[in-house]
Amino acid sequence: MIIGIDVGGTHADGVLLQGNTVVAKKKVGVDQNNLGESIIVLLESLLPKDKSELKRINLSTTLCTNALINEDFDRVGMLVQAGPGMNPDFFQCGDDLYFLAGAVDHRGKVVRGPDKKEVEHAVQNLRLREIESVGIVTKFSHRNNEHEVWYRDQLKNHFPHISMGHRISGLPNFPRRVYTTWLNSALKSKFFQFKTAMEDGFARLGISCPCYILKADGGTMPFAAGCEFPCQSIHSGPSASVMGALALVEEIGDEVLLDIGGTTTDIAIFADGIPLLEPYGATVSGRPTLIRALLSKSIGLGGDSRVMWQDDRFVIGPERIDAPMAFGGRHPTPTDAMVVLGTIAEGSIAQAGTAMKMLRPEQKPEQTATELLRSFSATIRQVVVEMILEVFRRPVYTVSAFFEREKITPERLITIGGPAKALQGFLQETFALDCIVPPDYEVANAVGAARARVTVQASLYGDTNLRTLSIPEISLMESIPKLFDMEDAEMRLEGAIRTLAYDRDARILPEIDFIERLEVQTVRGFSSTGRIITLKAQIRPGLTEVED
Repeated sequence: MIIGIDVGGTHADGVLLQGNTVVAKKKVGVDQNNLGESIIVLLESLLPKDKSELKRINLSTTLCTNALINEDFDRVGMLVQAGPGMNPDFFQCGDDLYFLAGAVDHRGKVVRGPDKKEVEHAVQNLRLREIESVGIVTKFSHRNNEHEVWYRDQLKNHFPHISMGHRISGLPNFPRRVYTTWLNSALKSKFFQFKTAMEDGFARLGISCPCYILKADGGTMPFAAGCEFPCQSIHSGPSASVMGALALVEEIGDEVLLDIGGTTTDIAIFADGIPLLEPYGATVSGRPTLIRALLSKSIGLGGDSRVMWQDDRFVIGPERIDAPMAFGGRHPTPTDAMVVLGTIAEGSIAQAGTAMKMLRPEQKPEQTATELLRSFSATIRQVVVEMILEVFRRPVYTVSAFFEREKITPERLITIGGPAKALQGFLQETFALDCIVPPDYEVANAVGAARARVTVQASLYGDTNLRTLSIPEISLMESIPKLFDMEDAEMRLEGAIRTLAYDRDARILPEIDFIERLEVQTVRGFSSTGRIITLKAQIRPGLTEVED
């Protein structure tokens, strides 16, 4: 049995699966100030009678996203070795940034070593400011991590939380690596506190099975990896939506997925049944990162969004003030319109009617409710159209490979989330497309979280002229022979992927995909001196297969 939990802005949804079948489901309100306890309460209601039957718990959490929104994160000391050729002001993130001497070139060759006195000065200043989290990034550390590891060794006895850029991603892009490392460092202590609170709750409930955290790419990682890489749990809600659609809908083609919640609507796109991926990494708080993530867009439009009538039109969201008036709130919401029209059977019809009269007192409540939900659907459609156009202005990637089609014409809508069934007719009318609402739609994210499997990605860079090989995600630097080739690289990287997956508690591995291969000759004069091999592999996001 598996428990999946998805924490949103308004509610937390949970399911208990027996194999792939939902045998129990539950929805509770969320106290964002006491997130751990809300999850434990939900978890307790889903536990099977025989707790030994519980194989694992998969959790999608808003912890890190909320910390960024509320600016409730650690002050971070950043040590950056930028080398020559870049304006260091470009990397400013926070007030505690130190640029250090030394350089590694684009092939991973050390040009100049670090200065120990500079590091000692930075450590002294950071400790005076009582900073506990530090990020270390050197340019081209994905080709040679020697300097980052050396800095870490100088700092490890002074700071409890240290992030190194090469461990976070093996992809090139120095500015993205700097910001991603800062982000990861800023979230480390917050995530560790959350892990401790959750483990205390598990102990109270007598739970001994492992717990996994959903990542932005639709895969999972164990709590221990989450403490090391908390930034990877950002955007886990939208990734739970995508995995939920894959779990609940058969034969997906070119589709648009709408996950409509109480506070936001998350939008994702499938091409030939495969979810699209952010081509370079997610953008977080307006800054580009190297966080591998499914492509999604979140808008402040949900069932509980505040609605006003201004300048002869409905203004819906982006804020959620309180509950719908039908459920004791003080402001009109789209949910009140659904109650008036009878597409939601709960709540006070009289109060919902009052909400509609507050918006358009000259009209019957049913007419206002209909116009409001048409406006709600039209707003979503406009965002979807803009999103599709934006996607194809740049290279398009799916979770499996580069995607060469020039456009996507959606064939259907897949709609999940609490209001999905109530809005099905309006969305179908507005988009002029079939709108599929799958079974268990109201807890689809929790099903997606439960069914998601461990994912791993790693990159290899080999230079036979320099006789060096780097796999940054595992901090590997080793020597290779002159005759090292692509076949050797594939075997070496496959071994690293298997090691990473085993460390993340994956015991049955799906097929490993090699998603990027590049081999070029190095030349001096008119003679070949060796080859440079670049290779990337993954265990792609997907669903676990469990026998009923």
